[in-house]
Amino acid sequence: MTSTGGMKLILFLGSGISKQSGLPMVEQLTESIFSRAYHQDSYVHFSPGRHPDPDLRASDVTLRIRRLLRLLKRHDQRDMKLVGYTPADKRSSGAIFRGDRTTYEDLFYLCEQIRLWNIGLVDNSMVTPLMEIIEQKAGGLLAGRSFMARLSDLGSLAEQACSFIESVVADELRPKSIVGLDLILKLATATYIEQLNIVTLNHDTLVEQFLAENKVKFIDGFGEVDGDVRWYDENVFDKSCTRVKILKLHGSVNWYSFLVNGKSRPAIPFGTDVTNIRNGQGEQLQPIFRRPSFLSGINKAVAYQRGIYAETHFHFHQLLRQCKQIVMSGYGWGDIAINFRLDTWLDQNRNNNIILLDRTPETLVDRSLVMASGYDYWTRCGQLIPIPKWLSETSLSDLKNHFVSGGH
Repeated sequence: MTSTGGMKLILFLGSGISKQSGLPMVEQLTESIFSRAYHQDSYVHFSPGRHPDPDLRASDVTLRIRRLLRLLKRHDQRDMKLVGYTPADKRSSGAIFRGDRTTYEDLFYLCEQIRLWNIGLVDNSMVTPLMEIIEQKAGGLLAGRSFMARLSDLGSLAEQACSFIESVVADELRPKSIVGLDLILKLATATYIEQLNIVTLNHDTLVEQFLAENKVKFIDGFGEVDGDVRWYDENVFDKSCTRVKILKLHGSVNWYSFLVNGKSRPAIPFGTDVTNIRNGQGEQLQPIFRRPSFLSGINKAVAYQRGIYAETHFHFHQLLRQCKQIVMSGYGWGDIAINFRLDTWLDQNRNNNIILLDRTPETLVDRSLVMASGYDYWTRCGQLIPIPKWLSETSLSDLKNHFVSGGH
């Protein structure tokens, strides 16, 4: 084994690492969108269970939302089978790299496009024809006497559907038990690792809880306690010498936005009731939404350019310049923007490499254009080092022989 003194390492995590802890994966979350009992308790927020007030159940929009989502799901699944048609062969390839199932992420994206159409911000001319198709199939689902009135109602219903999807996902990802993360603790406490940068696409808080329970200090971009909150501080990553950093590129179920001096300010609140939060001066804080701030849909890259997400991705890009080794687990290579960034990072320096913890790593080529294009070359030249184990099955000794000298 080569010398590993003072190495800087990125640990890149996806949702697969949360499966053993009982948190639902994409397929289960999609099923919950359609099957779990939820009710509307405000225009843009939904809670688990049936509506507690029988008199208000008739006006609850949840059933209408689910009817719309089923319509969109049927349309999407039909479309996936038609695309890529070749006249010579008289057949379609289907939507390559998408799999064969519509997920809640796909449904959120479609609803978001319809919502943007309704407020005049859509920049895709294909949205109107999609809405016309849905309007024709919707029947009594939509209100309005005229065609345009029904399209407007579709836009409003899609807006509520976005809120519904995010409410369900946020609730379903609340932490339960914590299982299978022991390798993270070993990396965080290894004396030869100067800096462990945990970059995660997960919305859940399992990693943070696991580290806190094991008394491992870490920074996550949020500052000191101020009453019932910790405010986001873009300077924390630069100022702190803490060895373990956490970057959540897709947001988190414990990130909320509060209105401060007329502007939105991100914070992590303590407690479960975000409507009853005060700062250190005892002033009541006003949440902009009752649901947390995380990214949904298949077009997240647009949001990477704004607010807290822009700052977080800026720090991620900085880390890629500082580190030449990534240990990756649980990521299905489904984020196109992230994939291209990793592709560029591997191309910039032939000494950069990814240790991939995945029991069936070769199947990733069916999920990503970048992986399909680079997998064979990367594995031949040693830039991609597959270890056919999940994170929970991997020991520190499995990794040590692959660690490069210095790591930066």
